[in-house]
Amino acid sequence: MNNQEAKLILQAYRPGGRDTFDPLFAEALEQSRRDPELQKWFAEEQALDSQIQSKLRSAVAVPRDLKSNLLAQRKIIRPVSWWFQLMNFQPMKLAAAAAVVLLIGLAAFLLPPPKPTQLTLFREKMVRYSMQEHGHITFESPDIAKIQQWLQSRGADANFELPAGLQDKPAHGCRVVDWNGQKATMICFVLDDGEHMDFFVMDRAGLPGLPENGAPQFASANNLTTVTWTKDGKVYLLAGKGGRKLYQQLLQQT
Repeated sequence: MNNQEAKLILQAYRPGGRDTFDPLFAEALEQSRRDPELQKWFAEEQALDSQIQSKLRSAVAVPRDLKSNLLAQRKIIRPVSWWFQLMNFQPMKLAAAAAVVLLIGLAAFLLPPPKPTQLTLFREKMVRYSMQEHGHITFESPDIAKIQQWLQSRGADANFELPAGLQDKPAHGCRVVDWNGQKATMICFVLDDGEHMDFFVMDRAGLPGLPENGAPQFASANNLTTVTWTKDGKVYLLAGKGGRKLYQQLLQQT
């Protein structure tokens, strides 16, 4: 296993050590212990995940009267005795039902959980960068031309096409982020309502299997709305708190 494969697996590792003994992560964890650079990346990844998890927990407050309200609204259903149900259930149907339950249980135990797609992992990783408050941008400037010059000097993708709806919006700044060892560009924009939206672009080679010119795909990740599309050999992604209608307006001429 190389570092790129280990990173792909460790991106799904949950903070707090809950997956320490999961065999799916054993080889990737061992690789991180052997490689100082990978170990440093994994520590930063876990710190970022813990920060986001803490932020989400503090943002969702549980009402004090939740328990009393639920108890007041509950509907009392008197259970039927198990022996009465068995007496009124035909033996063949009972055996068939037991067999189905057994098969479902075996399937859940034996079959591995479905692995997320590369695009899903890319989307979730970029959203984590978008939610990161400390060090959100590295270079601050409202001028896209200056931003492109700075990105080019850092070896990042500076040749991109902004959505039509963002071309007249002021930029806040930019940053170079990582995707499995490949550089991706992030530019932060300030919208008319004061909210910020992050624009990401990367060479399509970093996500093999995507079409050269793919239609926009909408998805939600960590309470942010995202839209992803491909054009002229590049992968684009927008992430922010706006709804789908706002994204459609921004992309209407793209």
